[in-house]
Amino acid sequence: MNLLNLEKMVIAGPCALESREQLRGCVQVLKKMGVSMVRASLWKPRTQPGWEGLGWMSLPVLLEETIPHGMIPATEIITAEHALMVVHALEHSGPDARMIVWLGSRNQNHLEQKKIAKILATGPEGITFMFKNQMWDDERHWLGIHEHIITEGFPRERLMICHRGFCPGKAPNAKGYRNLPDFEMAMRIKEKTGLPMLLDPSHIGGSQANVLDICHQASDYNFDGYLIEMHGDPDNAKTDAKQQLTPGQLNGLLHTLRGAAVTKEVA
Repeated sequence: MNLLNLEKMVIAGPCALESREQLRGCVQVLKKMGVSMVRASLWKPRTQPGWEGLGWMSLPVLLEETIPHGMIPATEIITAEHALMVVHALEHSGPDARMIVWLGSRNQNHLEQKKIAKILATGPEGITFMFKNQMWDDERHWLGIHEHIITEGFPRERLMICHRGFCPGKAPNAKGYRNLPDFEMAMRIKEKTGLPMLLDPSHIGGSQANVLDICHQASDYNFDGYLIEMHGDPDNAKTDAKQQLTPGQLNGLLHTLRGAAVTKEVA
């Protein structure tokens, strides 16, 4: 099954994988909501020194607690070494195993981007590759990431993009967003590349209330899906505690998103 044929995909789960038990509970919750793609990052780049994730030793946990249960794991990779680990792990997960990996906004070393793309291109066909925009507001640079990946041979049919907003800097930010969205630019990038465009309201909003607000605003644009952080106990999350939704909040948001999609189809 080609993930990019799915309408309005939703990838949800904790900012970072904290334990096997956490992931097991998350999978159970998401399955009840009809969500089959679970995010849980293993490697966490930080603005300031802090907990950086469980790392490669928990890669087997991520795959074991998702793939056998009909779930598709999704995680951020930072280096070419991480890409190799993912490829080798997925090769041992069966011919039908699928996984989503993405490049985050902080990863703007184009030499590393190209290495990662080349490694993933040689890996199992079950790998879907996603790249986010860079942290600064620059449409040309965002398009450049796409070009670097494509020139290394990664198949377009397994490639997608994610908008996570741009660093506010000194720009007006009355609502206190963590990053400022540019929905129009995201739609231009989508049109120019011909690739699916997802939205990351968690890293744009920076708080639970803002995440919900951003999703409401984005409903006027043709995003192909959402990458949303959810945690069973957000107040005690090891990373991004303020912006991770509770399971109840996510469930309510999904009902709203799915209802809006039906309404637009009928209209």
